[in-house]
Amino acid sequence: MHSISQGFGSRSFAAGKFIASLVAMSIVGFGCAPLDEDVTAEELGAEEQAAGTTYQVGPSRSYKTLGDVADRLKPGDVVEVDGNATYSGNVRITKWGTPSAKITIRGKRVSGKRPVLKGGTNTIELNANHVVLEGFDVTGGTSRCIFHHGHDVTIRDTVVHDCPAHGILGADSDSGSLTLDYVEVYKCGLGTQKHPIYMATDETAYPGAVFRMQNSYVHDANGGNAVKSRAERNEIYYNWIEGGLYKDLELIGPDGQDPELAREDSDVVGNVFRKTHTQYVVRVGGDGTGDTNGRYRFVNNTFLLMAGSNAAIHLFDGIESIELHNNVFHRVGGGSVQVFRDDASWTTGSPLVKGVNNAVPTGTTVPSGFTGTLIVADPGFTSVANRDVSLLASSPLRNAGVGQTSGISGRAFPSPLAMPLFHPPKGTIAALGGALRRTAVGAVDIGAFEFGSGTTAPQPSEPAPTEPTPSEPTEPTTPAPAPSCPTVDAGEWVNTPLTTQWGTFTATWDVTPSASRIDGVVGLSSGAADQWTELAAIVIFDEQGNVRARNGSRYEAARVFPYSAGTTYTVRMVVETASKRYSVFIKPKNGTEVQLANRFAFRTEQAQIRSLNNWAITQTVGSASLSACNFSMR
Repeated sequence: MHSISQGFGSRSFAAGKFIASLVAMSIVGFGCAPLDEDVTAEELGAEEQAAGTTYQVGPSRSYKTLGDVADRLKPGDVVEVDGNATYSGNVRITKWGTPSAKITIRGKRVSGKRPVLKGGTNTIELNANHVVLEGFDVTGGTSRCIFHHGHDVTIRDTVVHDCPAHGILGADSDSGSLTLDYVEVYKCGLGTQKHPIYMATDETAYPGAVFRMQNSYVHDANGGNAVKSRAERNEIYYNWIEGGLYKDLELIGPDGQDPELAREDSDVVGNVFRKTHTQYVVRVGGDGTGDTNGRYRFVNNTFLLMAGSNAAIHLFDGIESIELHNNVFHRVGGGSVQVFRDDASWTTGSPLVKGVNNAVPTGTTVPSGFTGTLIVADPGFTSVANRDVSLLASSPLRNAGVGQTSGISGRAFPSPLAMPLFHPPKGTIAALGGALRRTAVGAVDIGAFEFGSGTTAPQPSEPAPTEPTPSEPTEPTTPAPAPSCPTVDAGEWVNTPLTTQWGTFTATWDVTPSASRIDGVVGLSSGAADQWTELAAIVIFDEQGNVRARNGSRYEAARVFPYSAGTTYTVRMVVETASKRYSVFIKPKNGTEVQLANRFAFRTEQAQIRSLNNWAITQTVGSASLSACNFSMR
């Protein structure tokens, strides 16, 4: 392979790639069957990917209600519902998407207001797999505001309120994995058996299903527990949960499932639990109908108990083990806290408890199995009266946590979130993508907030368990390359070496296609690349005139984004190297930024890399060129 120096980085000519593109063009030119319209030259021979339809719903649209389009939906379809309008409930979504072509039902704000779905027995029922619901105000369902019994369902950027029974309910049967992301739930629940959020998973139909909840705010329950789950696995990350009439979080066993099917585990990281009643803050294990016999892990949570209450975690019925690291327990007005009330039936015959570097008030009995416990009279919260439990500079919780957690010998928690990546909302829901990133400043702080940390960064909607922080140091910034703007012709590559990145970072660049139907990519890799398979995080300007991103084995986009010849686009890529995922945002010059990819997986061939240190561009169309410059990284 011949290579020469050009500007910054290196330029090389990949003859094989260029020839492949010429062959692909000649096949079409000689009258054979044309390439599928959604397949790039790089994807010759790949599985056909269905193109979705976008439906618009609103008072002035041809489709007036969601019900008008519900039966028409197919994989990859998008429904956009106009905001600042109210739509009747009893909506049923029964059509399935696919893992790579989900059905998305999206509320579009008008005059800053979401569309409102109101009333009905079930205001909206998601009885389908691979569905996304986002951007809605849901209220008034007499039985359930949102009824979930599908699999691979995501609900985000949505407010659920004033539901006289359940707010969001997952059925015992037919329910698989569900993600709640940037969701607010309030004034829901009734009595002891109707809850603001009540989840379950069907361990027979969907073994290994996960209930994930992150960046959400639950408060002011009318009844029940603020969040209750019978799921096989719970991942409760970066939430502010308060106001449960009974418990704020209850993680218990399945109801009606064979207890031999699975062990139910829960990972609870980076949350604030603010107790406004005198019940326990959390109950784990069982409630008399089903035992989890599970493993529980609590890391960097803040437990804020009201005056007159002193019980934090109730251990009840079947439990295997529990571990706590970097949590802080505090009672408003002072006084000791009962960390555990142990009414458990331990599967091993005796308690399996491990706790490292937790903080408790003066006078508290430190549980057996705890080490490095910090006894504090005042945790140094900014303002408990104003519901601000971030830390003051003088807080004894600063730099007092343990940076790497380890589980109980022989009972390690499966695929834990190593450390919290974001701060929870401070008693109010953040705008989508507005979660504040948490980065350790010195040693990790105890509790849900890190002093001196917190920058706005796009938050992934479906977290995957992260790997332990690598021993190599993270280098979060790098100087921008020289301000030249290399251009690649067909089959050429330009590679630019970067400072090695092990953690999470944001890369930004400008890119300009010379034609409206090019086949070019800009991406990040581990080492210089001269094959598309060597790129990990990729943005493609495809031959159909759209910009997409690589998600594992194929190119996808959260929304259709066409591009034009000669227009410069700014690409912002937020990369989580440890979890092999990235999000992409794009903005035309003088335009508005939109999200193109939300925590897509690295290219399949690069799923095992541990770091990124190269920026590369290439394209395959002989009559076109692609240029990229103004790269920066932080």
